[in-house]
Amino acid sequence: MSSSTLKPRSAKRTDLRAFQNELVSRMMMPTAVEGIVSQLGFSAGGERWLCHLLQTEEVLVSPPITSVPLTQPWFLGLTNVRGNLYSVIDFSSFLGKAPVTHNTEARLVLLSRGTGAVNAALLVQQVFGLRSVKGFAPTGQEAQGKAWNVQNWMDAEGHVWHEVDLGKLVQDSEFQHIGR
Repeated sequence: MSSSTLKPRSAKRTDLRAFQNELVSRMMMPTAVEGIVSQLGFSAGGERWLCHLLQTEEVLVSPPITSVPLTQPWFLGLTNVRGNLYSVIDFSSFLGKAPVTHNTEARLVLLSRGTGAVNAALLVQQVFGLRSVKGFAPTGQEAQGKAWNVQNWMDAEGHVWHEVDLGKLVQDSEFQHIGR
């Protein structure tokens, strides 16, 4: 992708969501440069994860979260994102690991409505950005026995990445059962 492909918008204010949608559209075009990434990399539960970029809506710093009583410990509560309420799930806690530490690297990954989720977000420890599995190799390890953990990959540096299908995750009965 050349620098002329993405034109600066200095004359008008950029809407972040519109810019992200435009960027995703351009990246998914069949005529785009070969090897364009389509996976979002993040960490949760001390592990590296990948999800398809089209299964996410946005990544942002976590706004304040209002807890909801009598819910699972991994269900953190609700947050307001530009006037819309989102359910927030601590993905590390959902995995049975230590909760995400609220620091400057923690992020909310808003799930796309295309996954079947309605205003849901995962709190993750850190977002690594866009990744391509083109240079990754399957590990051959079974994917944690969960239908939503579809593949395990190893990158050139020897890091294992777990690929999560967010559409399958939101259909998981454990994920849907937030009450205690």
